[in-house]
Amino acid sequence: MFFESIKRVYIGSQLIYAIGMLLMGYLRHRIAVIIFSPVAGILYSTLFTIPYLLISKYYTSNIFNQLNTDGQIRGIGTDVAVVSSMVFLAQLVLSLTMGAFIHLAGSTVIVTILASILSTCGAIAATHVLYPD
Repeated sequence: MFFESIKRVYIGSQLIYAIGMLLMGYLRHRIAVIIFSPVAGILYSTLFTIPYLLISKYYTSNIFNQLNTDGQIRGIGTDVAVVSSMVFLAQLVLSLTMGAFIHLAGSTVIVTILASILSTCGAIAATHVLYPD
């Protein structure tokens, strides 16, 4: 039950963000920016909290405490570092490519449109995450 609610919160925040960014890009008004900016906070709070919460729950339920072929146990620190590295790598890749997308589109509105598309992809991917019972 606990993991099912985490799944709903995470996917819901991704979809709320996607809708908010799409509306912000469509409306192109200062008031829309003020109204829809809090959805970014909702996403970031879940994006930087729930993956670590899942890792801790995986370890407390002994899902990943199995020996590998070398006889070593993978630690929680390794998994936390991997998740953190993936987040920063994604930010780096996005930063390196966003200028090209803006140049191709000829407008900075592409930033909110791509944010909406990628957040929708994140919501779809989150449906395939292992949420143990």
